[in-house]
Amino acid sequence: MGTTQNRGRAGPPNRRPPQQPPRRPEPEPQKRRKRVAEGTAQRAEQRRRRKRRRLILFYIVMFLVVVIGAVTLSLTVLFKIDTIQVTGTSRYTAQEIVNTAGIPKGENLFLAKTKEAGTAIEKKLPYIKTAKVSRRFPAKIVIDVVEDTVSGVIVYEDRYAVLGENGKVLDFPEVIPEGVPVIKGLMLSKVELGEPIAFQENDTESEASEEASSSALQAAGAEEKSEEAASEEPVQQRNQETYETLMQAITDNGLDKISEIDLTDPYNLKILYDNRITMVLGLPTDLDYKIHYAKGILDEGGIQENERGVLNLADAVNNKVPFAPDYTGGTTESEAPSG
Repeated sequence: MGTTQNRGRAGPPNRRPPQQPPRRPEPEPQKRRKRVAEGTAQRAEQRRRRKRRRLILFYIVMFLVVVIGAVTLSLTVLFKIDTIQVTGTSRYTAQEIVNTAGIPKGENLFLAKTKEAGTAIEKKLPYIKTAKVSRRFPAKIVIDVVEDTVSGVIVYEDRYAVLGENGKVLDFPEVIPEGVPVIKGLMLSKVELGEPIAFQENDTESEASEEASSSALQAAGAEEKSEEAASEEPVQQRNQETYETLMQAITDNGLDKISEIDLTDPYNLKILYDNRITMVLGLPTDLDYKIHYAKGILDEGGIQENERGVLNLADAVNNKVPFAPDYTGGTTESEAPSG
């Protein structure tokens, strides 16, 4: 009997652990409350975003209003020109330059057309080489001018035209100004006051020019050119380049007292110095060296101040520069300049 009681108290073999009860579904009211809370949070975030956008738009509008107001104020009240100053040297009066610039006092500093003013001054007042017009705060205009240098006078259509350093037409005088060299042989198509001279655009040489060129080349020992090659070379381009190169060489070496520059024969250039020395440059090559050589001879006394004659610089690169005084008919070799 005791055995029966013990058997009754023991649990059944392989008993399973107790299982958790299944979760009960959330009540419908709780789901609704959760959805309402999420929707409320979303609407609040949307309101915050709209508020930020409105603030940003407000600041942008205010910034634009301030900028527009500042610009309007500066254009209507502030920065009105009260001083126009002219600097530099010129044969024109300061008032003439100011009037030509066309910038009146009282005009807004930012609206002043400084570039157009400088161009107008250079064109209408030809002896002014450059005119730089600039603004100075708070209400000042400065016009800095540079006087052009007279380089020569030409004869064009039966009248004289004075040329500046870069070929700009400065004046149409009644007579040749004293001390100004006469330039011959330029092939021009237009000469207008205040504008650079315009060279012709024909592309062929005359027969006379071809013959002179051929003889000059042979005399200098250069390589012979055929008539066909010579005729194909642009005359206008050669004429302009020769003129510009020669004038630059004269300016750079400071050769003054020039009475005449003859470019009629492009292969036998000549300069008349002080109405007494004919400088034969020959071919339009090494012009800077030839002018430098001639300047050295004059500075070192190789030619006396009372001598007249012909100084042949055509072969100056080989240090052969004969001078033929017109009162002896002889030929002497001038020494090369030092340096």
